[in-house]
Amino acid sequence: MGVKLSPLNGPVQPGWEGGSGGAGPKSGQMIEVSRTLMKSEPELAALVAELDGLEVTMAEKGFGTKVEIRVGGDSGFDEGDLERVLDRLAEPQRQPFGGA
Repeated sequence: MGVKLSPLNGPVQPGWEGGSGGAGPKSGQMIEVSRTLMKSEPELAALVAELDGLEVTMAEKGFGTKVEIRVGGDSGFDEGDLERVLDRLAEPQRQPFGGA
């Protein structure tokens, strides 16, 4: 079962050298996107735990966490899908306590 996310706006720094043009990666090649998000590694780890079928690595970087997401070219995901996952991870999370 794939990850279903609604499209969101936001810049993405693709790590895959294939670019966004053309037919996409050939079978067996990896698709990779990465971005530094302004969230802590533990905060992101809880969100990443919900992702199936994606290889996610994280590392502290400055005031944020660099997140890299990779999948095989034959996974059914494309670069745009992975960009939307990063967008979703970057969204502010609602806190469980009430406001005034």
